[in-house]
Amino acid sequence: MSILETTLVFAVIPLAIYGAFSLVTLRSKFAGRPRYRPGQAWEFPPTWWSANPAGAGEPHAAGETASPSKARGGASGSW
Repeated sequence: MSILETTLVFAVIPLAIYGAFSLVTLRSKFAGRPRYRPGQAWEFPPTWWSANPAGAGEPHAAGETASPSKARGGASGSW
């Protein structure tokens, strides 16, 4: 093998593979919209989110009665 072939096989081809993987993994970072960073002004409307809408104080449907939860657990629960 000549020095040119050796350089191609052991240097250029691996660098091309690393470059292709780098472009694929970083393209979303460069093409994405700007992210919020702490300290920046918040320019979006407030959003209220609850994993349990029934427990967020939502009114019950007509005819339903509220019953206390029987679920136990958490940091101070008894098993």
